[in-house]
Amino acid sequence: MNFVFVGTSLGARGTETHLVCLVQALVRAGHHVVTVAREGGYIAREFRAQGLPVEPGVFRNAADFRGLLSVSRAIRRTRPHWLVGSFGHEYWPVLAMGAWTGTPVALFRHLNSRLKAMSRRLLPRWARRFIVVSEAMRSNLVAQGVPSERIQCLYNPVDVDHFRVDEAERAAAREALGVGEQEVLVGFVGALKPEKGAFRLAEAFNRAMPQSPHLRALWVGEEAAHAHLRQRFSPGLQDRHILKGWTRDMRTLYAAMDVATMPSEWVEPFGRVSIEAQACGVPVLASRIGGLPETLLEGRTGLLLPPGDVAAWSDALVTLARMEPAQRRSMGEAGTRFVRERFAAERISREFISLLESSGAQV
Repeated sequence: MNFVFVGTSLGARGTETHLVCLVQALVRAGHHVVTVAREGGYIAREFRAQGLPVEPGVFRNAADFRGLLSVSRAIRRTRPHWLVGSFGHEYWPVLAMGAWTGTPVALFRHLNSRLKAMSRRLLPRWARRFIVVSEAMRSNLVAQGVPSERIQCLYNPVDVDHFRVDEAERAAAREALGVGEQEVLVGFVGALKPEKGAFRLAEAFNRAMPQSPHLRALWVGEEAAHAHLRQRFSPGLQDRHILKGWTRDMRTLYAAMDVATMPSEWVEPFGRVSIEAQACGVPVLASRIGGLPETLLEGRTGLLLPPGDVAAWSDALVTLARMEPAQRRSMGEAGTRFVRERFAAERISREFISLLESSGAQV
């Protein structure tokens, strides 16, 4: 198949990573993809570095004429079977270009925020496929009044050839961070904000660390928030916390971890950190909220906990810190198998093609 994907965001968060990973998998499977992307942004940089075709473009808002011209050029260049959009402010121009050129449109929905009334009514009807990234998201949209039969679910893909278990990388990463062999390193990756649960997780560490002398914490997030986060750590425990800024490739830091956390307190659409960590052999503690429960096997590859419950999170940290290394390793191995079977990019790209080809989807 031929595709035009539209993604002119400058960011490098979950939606952008989803687009990049899915396009890469489609190309490896023999499909032809041209992506309309903003020059200098993460998406364009990734694809140009790999020699994948990019049509420069930007939608500063839904009525940005320059973006429409870029999509038009990409369509003329590619003659796509499908036009694919992933960002809310690009939905309407992508639909307009699809209608103008007679190209069917697939829209991905990555946020659990409430759609406006017109969007709830028209987007799932005008898009040939309206795709969410978890069953929790489907339920959320149905609760808003979107007919269930007009919503398809396709999980986020992960590149399991890149995110993988690597013992040599683990040893080197822990040495670089100054983490001892007997220490248990628990990681947090994400925005250092209340809705991501970072501050209540810090409180949980304050309770758990005195009970578990080998417990340490690794925080990966925006450096501008590090000072504020440090204020949440008990004075006598400051040295047991390691703070790192955003990094282009998280694999090395996942490799260093014994446990990863996703303590979100808002309704997560999915949970990319959870599946990336498990792919690297790391068990996960996650909030029982939104799409997070769909990213792990409770009791086998990780644990689900009440969001915002400091006592429960503290108890779980102590439990994982005191767990025999072989048991944590067994959970990690189960997680790697689970992610490879459920979320591998090649599998998700095949399911995407099947979803597009299916006559059973509502049109």
